[in-house]
Amino acid sequence: MKKFNVKKDQIMPPEPKESSLKTEKESEDDLEDAERLAVLNDKSRQNTTGTDNDLAIDIQDALARERSLSGAVDNIDVTVEGEIVTLKGEVNTEKEIMIAGDIATSLAGENNLNNHLSVKNRDNE
Repeated sequence: MKKFNVKKDQIMPPEPKESSLKTEKESEDDLEDAERLAVLNDKSRQNTTGTDNDLAIDIQDALARERSLSGAVDNIDVTVEGEIVTLKGEVNTEKEIMIAGDIATSLAGENNLNNHLSVKNRDNE
C-alpha cells in the first residue's frame, strides 16, 4: 500500500476570510469624515495667539462652517478654560454630538474636551 503526503488544505478548501470590504454607507461616512477634517486642517486656527478666548472663537467658527451642524450650531455653547473645551447644549442627533466633539478635539487636542451636548427631547416640542 502506498502512502501519500496530503496537506489539510489540499483536502478541504480554506476557510473564507472575513470580508474587509466596507459597505457603501461606511465608505460614504468615511469620506464625509475625511472631508470635514480636511476643511479643519486647512482653516483650523484662525487666531493663533493661544488664549482660551481665541480657541473658543476658532471652535465656534469651525462648528459654523460644518454643514451638517447648520440646524444645531446656534444651540452649542463653547467655553474654554485653561485650554479645556466644554461643549454644552442640545442638538438633533447623536451624530451631531460626535461631529461637534470631533471638531473641538481636532482644535483643542485629544484630552482637552468635555462634551456635554445632548440630543433634544422631541416629546417636549
